[in-house]
Order: sequence, then structure tokens, then C-alpha cells
Amino acid sequence: MFKRTRPRHGSSPRRPRLAVERLDVAELHFADELPEGRMVELPGRGTAFVRVAAGPAGAPTVLLLHGLMATADLNWSLAVPVLAKRFNVVAPDLRGHGRGLATRQFSGEECADDVAAIVQTLELGRVIVVGYSLGGLVAQLFVRRYPELAAGIVLCATASRFDVPTGQGLVRIVERAARRFPERLRRAAMLAMLAPRSANCPQGRWLMSEVRRHDTIALLDAVAEAARFNSTSWLGGSTCPAAVIVTQDDVVVSVEAQRELARVLDRPSVYEIPGDHFVCIKRPREFNEALVAACAGVQA
Repeated sequence: MFKRTRPRHGSSPRRPRLAVERLDVAELHFADELPEGRMVELPGRGTAFVRVAAGPAGAPTVLLLHGLMATADLNWSLAVPVLAKRFNVVAPDLRGHGRGLATRQFSGEECADDVAAIVQTLELGRVIVVGYSLGGLVAQLFVRRYPELAAGIVLCATASRFDVPTGQGLVRIVERAARRFPERLRRAAMLAMLAPRSANCPQGRWLMSEVRRHDTIALLDAVAEAARFNSTSWLGGSTCPAAVIVTQDDVVVSVEAQRELARVLDRPSVYEIPGDHFVCIKRPREFNEALVAACAGVQA
């Protein structure tokens, strides 16, 4: 059960550390069937992969943006059919992730432009954009750059600024070295880092097949992008109806950072749910209940 709260005002907390958590396939849940997948040609940009699920006639569209090192299928497979009972649903792979657009350098602004191109090419009209973790960064930029295309924004397990320890010390040296590694070594390191426990099963093998599609340099760029990102000076000026879903046990994007995001926004609806950064695939029933309520709230 989620708890709806109001943002708490006061002094900003210390910027929390962005952490990494290893998953166990035995704890994860994905849909047995996936909705229609399309390759969509975006003029001047390339070809994007999107999942599309039709909702009731005349329903608004929810556009789902996944997190770092995920894909639309990994992040949203169980959310899509629940949302499609009330909304049309579109879920792309972000550039450099999965079957997303090829990229020379990952950029949140380029991703926001990709999202706008998808909305315009598919003639979706104004959309409720939902961003999870890194997808929340892209969603914020989309609303800033294309307010005329946004009917609402729902931000899940994300922040207005991230503390990513890549700018200093040993971590920075390792990150620079990784960029110089041959692709096969970078890929081997990525697969070792992201391989979940209990992966030797059909679900685990499918998960890793999704991960293998990633562009390793794009992932490094995305982490660097998160380290630079700070929307605190401009996000509160948005007039777009907003909701925030806070994951209360998150150690990847801390609960303090998520609540700070809610304070930056102008009176968003806030839904707090128990669970860590991967609640969308660990506790999908509770997460999807809050997600549907948040999307319906910003629609209203």
C-alpha cells in the first residue's frame, strides 16, 4: 500500500551518494508477454524502438522512460498492461540502451529531443511523461524543452540532482581508464557488474540478453550526465501538473534526494511506497498501484 504525503519544506539535505545494488533474479518479476514493439524512424535522428499498448478509445497517452542500464521491457513490462486499462502507453528504449537510438555520446537533452520526436512522429498529442531514475532526468528536461507536449509529469525513484562520485579520486581514474579499454573488456566488465544472482534460468538469460544490447560508452556518458545534472534552479518554475513516487528504502537514489525533488517542484502529489530502487520489478503490484494513481492525479 502506498502512502500519499505532502512535500516537506526546510533546509536541503546533504547530497546523497549514488550506489549500486546487485539483484537476484529470484526476487524479480516480469511479464510473460510483451505488447507490440515497433521500430520508429525519427526524421534526422535515426530509428527508435518503442513498445506500444492501446488503451480505451480517446484515452490520454502515458510515455514511460526507463532507468540507467535498463530497457523499456526490463523497467516497465508489468506496468504497461496495468496502465493500458486507463491510458494509451508508449515505452521507448533510451538512446544507447537496449534497442534505442545509436549515439556517439549520451546526452539527457538529446534523449529529451528523441522523446519529443517520438511524440510528434506517432502523433500522440500531449503526453503524461513518466521517468524512472535516469528516465526522471530525461523527463524533467523534456518538460522544460517541450512544455507544449507535456500534459503531466510523474517522477519515480529519481532526483533533481544526483551525487555520483565520478568527479574525484580513484573513481574518476577508473572511469577514465574504462573509456580507454577495448570494447570487449568494457563489455565483459559491464556484464560482470550487472549480472544478477540466480541468473542461470530462462528469466535470467533473457535479462542478460537485454543488458548485452547496451552501448558501454553510452552508459559511462549517462553516469557522467547524472553527475552534472541539477534542475533545482528551474524545475520549480514548471506549470506542468506533477507527481513524485518516493521509494522509501532506496540506496541507489536516496529517499532524501527524492523528497528534495518533491520540495523543488511546485506542490506535486507525493506517493511514498516501501521498497528499494528496483521496486518496479520486485514489488510491482504496490508500485503499479501508486503509478496509476499518480498518472490519474496529474491527468485530473
